[in-house]
Amino acid sequence: MARLENKVSLVVGGGQSLGEAIVRRFAAEGSRVVVADINEELANLVAERVRAAGGEAIAQQMDMTVAEDVSAAVLATVEAYGSLDVLVCNAAIFGAGKNFVEISEGEWENTIRVNLNGPFLCAKESALQMKVQESGGNIVFISSVSGVVGNEHQSDYNTSKHAVIGMMRCIAQDCRNWGIRSNAVCPTGMQDSAMMINHPLKGSPDIANYASLTAFSRFAYCDEVANAVLFVASDEASYMTGSLLMVDGGATAWQPSHAQLTEGAAHYLENFGTPGEIKS
Repeated sequence: MARLENKVSLVVGGGQSLGEAIVRRFAAEGSRVVVADINEELANLVAERVRAAGGEAIAQQMDMTVAEDVSAAVLATVEAYGSLDVLVCNAAIFGAGKNFVEISEGEWENTIRVNLNGPFLCAKESALQMKVQESGGNIVFISSVSGVVGNEHQSDYNTSKHAVIGMMRCIAQDCRNWGIRSNAVCPTGMQDSAMMINHPLKGSPDIANYASLTAFSRFAYCDEVANAVLFVASDEASYMTGSLLMVDGGATAWQPSHAQLTEGAAHYLENFGTPGEIKS
């Protein structure tokens, strides 16, 4: 039996990068998937790819910061497939990328609106649906390594990702009697993600230095992170709630040596200098 057989999943931000990888992985494991994305064209394309591969998926245009859009997406999921078993809150933006004293109030509020308010609305509407189901449900948040450490010029982004973890843990408490689990996956940057490919510092020594913090001197690939999300979403993780799953190549497990940092950065620039590609 496939790991998500008879499950219905709503993947927020499913139109590209990690979201698409999660959609494909879930569908391959038997889930019927609703691909929710602010970009309707991308959502449709991913859903079409799933169907072409023999899976079940529909697209749903949704701005997760708009409560009416979120309610409509949950309703569309239930109308199409009869239930909502798994929610994945994946969509996010990077932030202003500035020293915190240079971040405008508008920039701060926008990052928090997308990265924290959006997942709150999605989790709330999904939990209300899951509560009335005998089978309960499963909420998976995508936080980040930046949700457990500090980074220069990322105070808005890191704050939002730290807050997602706190919210996830509280949801695990509030929903424990309804058969709803709540967990978070914390990846590094992803080599083949749109966020990395479009990063203003892509291929630079600054990015290479971040990669050198890992055991592998590279960032994750979207499929590697999607595998971890699949585990958390599946019944194999039935005793996990309020938990973090780090998919960070060991970056938060140690203090790297000078040799590791130097050799790792050089390895990254030589082999992974162009995001989304591998040279050797």
